[in-house]
Amino acid sequence: MKTGKIILNNMEFYGFHGVPDAERKIKQLFKISVSFDYDFKEAAKDDDLNKTINYVKVYDICKNELNKEYKLIESIAYRIANAVKDKFSGIQSIEVKISKPQVQIKGKLENVEVIYYL
Repeated sequence: MKTGKIILNNMEFYGFHGVPDAERKIKQLFKISVSFDYDFKEAAKDDDLNKTINYVKVYDICKNELNKEYKLIESIAYRIANAVKDKFSGIQSIEVKISKPQVQIKGKLENVEVIYYL
């Protein structure tokens, strides 16, 4: 049963990710949003961080993955989703969205986004 949703929206990180070698040599901006369904009723009633998801730890998981080198942002989204779900019990579902504004495509494009559901 869904009782709550927690969202970390548009965290900004820089990394070296992309298929072309040139993209992995230039530091680029990546925006990550992580949202998950989670029953935080007990945490809210007791005002107790230990009964909910620690946002700092989720942020750190994202930061650690962006410090690695990947060709596909799909891989980053997959690893973040699994790492967060493994770290915190009780997550009912998770969505990781990664936006990459600087893409090597000949044409006008605001960004590329991937969304991974787990």
